Amino acid sequence: MKNVTVGRLLKKHKIRPQKKLGQNFLADSNLIDKLIDALDIYPDEDILEIGSGLGVLTAKLAQQAGRVLAIEKDPRLIAIAQNEFEELKNLKFYEADFLKTDLKSILKNAHLPIKVIGNIPYYISSQILFKLLEQAPLFQCAILTIQKEVALRLTAEVGTKDYGILAILLNSQADCKTLFDLAPEVFIPPPEVTSTAIKITFPDKPLYPIHNPILFKKLVKTAFQQRRKTIKNSLKNILKNNRIKPWSSCEIEPELRPEQLTIEQYVTLANYLDPLL
Repeated sequence: MKNVTVGRLLKKHKIRPQKKLGQNFLADSNLIDKLIDALDIYPDEDILEIGSGLGVLTAKLAQQAGRVLAIEKDPRLIAIAQNEFEELKNLKFYEADFLKTDLKSILKNAHLPIKVIGNIPYYISSQILFKLLEQAPLFQCAILTIQKEVALRLTAEVGTKDYGILAILLNSQADCKTLFDLAPEVFIPPPEVTSTAIKITFPDKPLYPIHNPILFKKLVKTAFQQRRKTIKNSLKNILKNNRIKPWSSCEIEPELRPEQLTIEQYVTLANYLDPLL
């Protein structure tokens, strides 16, 4: 395959990244290779890419994988990638908004669970993460490049200022770890913040016995809407003005603040409340 770089493609096709779409193209070939290495691809595997951009990373994926399914919202970029890498017959592009995409339909003929990779837009990174969690059985793992601030929240320890909704909801269903940071200058155009590559691994079996995922999610979100209050007061409405008293049964101190409860304690609390609400 010909050696094509992001910078050359932008210049050749006179493309300007669209800020409204959060387009910051990773232009460092060594870091692109590092992300692909972290995915640990086997020759017969299908790979799903979120936001294929100009197709430079996509094409490298196709050289290692059985097939690459690439979702990209910008039709200009799809046209360029299809033209530049037309010799790669195991590439399939979908012009679509990932958040509105029916993933089960796209992946109906793929080898599941599938591996995911993407340099995702900062402004919708949380929404993308939640969509991956909602469809967790479809995925084996995901290598994502996100804003460092969000990565810190995803991997935060209980009791810290970054520990909250993202850390609890993600780590109750998957294992998340940071891989390496990416400086602004390795992107075109450079973002105003540092980025971090993360790896999310989706287990074969649930990590926690969550009886009612909808209630669990509601419980966590409600708790952190008023994170400076005690857990007893922040959940006052769910506990029907504290007529429901789960604290001794769940072995939770009601005067703790939301960030002081472990994931296991939130699961225990949600499971206790499920038949009572």
